[in-house]
Amino acid sequence: METSTSGRSLAALPRRVGGFFVRHVRGFAALTLVVTSLLVLLGEYTAAAGAGATCNNTYPGCAGQFSPVGLSIPQFIEWFHRLVAMGVGYVIVGNAVLLWWAYRGTRASRSAWLATLLLPVQVAFGALTVTVAGLVPGGYAPPTQLVHLTTALAIFVALVATLVWIDAERGRGASATRFRYAAFGGLALPILQAVFARDLFVTFWPSVQTAYHLFGILGLAVLIALVLWALDAGEASIAAYGAVGAVATLANTYLVAGLFLVTARVEAVTYVLLVVQFCCFALLARAARNASASADRGRATHHRA
Repeated sequence: METSTSGRSLAALPRRVGGFFVRHVRGFAALTLVVTSLLVLLGEYTAAAGAGATCNNTYPGCAGQFSPVGLSIPQFIEWFHRLVAMGVGYVIVGNAVLLWWAYRGTRASRSAWLATLLLPVQVAFGALTVTVAGLVPGGYAPPTQLVHLTTALAIFVALVATLVWIDAERGRGASATRFRYAAFGGLALPILQAVFARDLFVTFWPSVQTAYHLFGILGLAVLIALVLWALDAGEASIAAYGAVGAVATLANTYLVAGLFLVTARVEAVTYVLLVVQFCCFALLARAARNASASADRGRATHHRA
């Protein structure tokens, strides 16, 4: 009898584990977005520190070995980046499987699977960036690095959309309160990004560049969420503000990611883009305030009636 009971418990274990993950599907999606964001920032730091091409054109190991023992500091940075990327890849795949299980056939599930389908492209071009591209005099080949960064950002955007659409499936999507808090809170992000802008206030060391991109991708995430909320609410004109802000944020990221020669003119363009980002958040905040004011007037009229 004890053996039978124990057998049934073991047989039920996968179902219990699966049930746990389904109950916490939103938390796992949020975790996936966070670790992917950290991976993007780690990649930015690795590139800014010039560590990406230090592994002697070998992949996935570094300098002909899989162990970090004996590696130089730049080589260890690149080795650690590859290790984290492998772990995050498994998390992204797990997130897609979980979303398929919990929300099969929904846009949340499809967005999670899009992120997963982009993974092989990201891995392939990551390998090209530090092998074949590393053979080019001067370091990385810009076209290869451009595809690598673009795929990373596409995965990030898909995961932001996944989290937004999970809330929509649960009936907690676009709301006036969420929109207002996100829009007004987002106003601080271009300002914080400007603090770490290239040659504006501080020297653009690799750590400073990473901080610059941190506030950039936070701003991008908030803008994508605002766009999706506005579209769900049928406010296409308001969504356009967020779309313009998102494009400006992406352009800013590309200009200072080491893909182009950064001249004084390019720096000036990045400053202008920061202003555009702030203005878009300001327009979104004004739209949120007007919507709240209209709702308040509607409630007051209903109350008097």
